[in-house]
Amino acid sequence: MNRQLILYRNELKNSKIQTYKLIGIVSELVLSKEIFKNNIDIEDFIVNVFNLRFKDYLYKSRTLLVARLTREILNNDSHAKQTKVLYKFIVSKIDEDNINTNNQLDGWI
Repeated sequence: MNRQLILYRNELKNSKIQTYKLIGIVSELVLSKEIFKNNIDIEDFIVNVFNLRFKDYLYKSRTLLVARLTREILNNDSHAKQTKVLYKFIVSKIDEDNINTNNQLDGWI
């Protein structure tokens, strides 16, 4: 997963990211069980990145969330703020993964 996150980070570095790439990155993140273990964890991500609140029934299905987020991204003209916050989120996940990897190696030394 770390390799994919690095690819997403590199794509989000571009000043103008195309809409289909943003939709793909968000979809992959939401559908990933490695990043979000429980569906309820996705709620904080959506509120922080998109400033959206959905009804509780949507958080029971990841595919419904992806569909709703795709619609919101397509309806929104400016993706600059979302891209910046999403970039920060991905960088923090990469850092967490690196810390966890280092902690696992410390036990062997």
